[in-house]
Amino acid sequence: MLIHTERFVIRDFDERDRVAFVAYQRDERYRRLYDLPDDGGQRADELFDRFAVWKQELPRRNVQVGIFDRVSGRLCGCCGLRQSDVPDGSAVFGIELAPDSWGRYRLAIDVAAALVDYGFSVLTLDRITGDTASGNRRVERLARWFGATIVARRTGPDWMAARGWVEVGWALSRKAWVGLRRKPSEADASDDTSDPAGITNSVLD
Repeated sequence: MLIHTERFVIRDFDERDRVAFVAYQRDERYRRLYDLPDDGGQRADELFDRFAVWKQELPRRNVQVGIFDRVSGRLCGCCGLRQSDVPDGSAVFGIELAPDSWGRYRLAIDVAAALVDYGFSVLTLDRITGDTASGNRRVERLARWFGATIVARRTGPDWMAARGWVEVGWALSRKAWVGLRRKPSEADASDDTSDPAGITNSVLD
């Protein structure tokens, strides 16, 4: 799994990425956002191991990959399309940014667009869905930019409820995506620091 964008590389994790992945998951800012205890990195290690197992499965049903800066190689977060336990032709989209990349809306939209396009063009999906915290006003703008539809608003996990947020569910069809593939304008993609987590949602809620 390898996608190049103008500024980022989206690829499978390998073992040498473990330290950086565990480090950002253990970052105090990350743990505070998701109300996670400091378990010494056990949860992050288990997630990383799970991604490695998924990578070896045939057929591969779940793609969970790292987001890396093309110049520095720095791990900026991770994203994925998960087809397990959903109808055939569908996948659940997820993206989270490392705390040092929070507020970088342009990063999120560039990576999301590349991964969605991969899902429809390479994985030949018919429908992509996702759940995102309502903490950032740009969530619905992002959904509209993609041609997605907001399909649900519901009580989310405890970390959302504690902040007065709800979980926003959205869905995007292949038909809606075709013809809408374009680069975001400067106004759409400008970095946003109004909410520290940007459009982040936890990789595996």
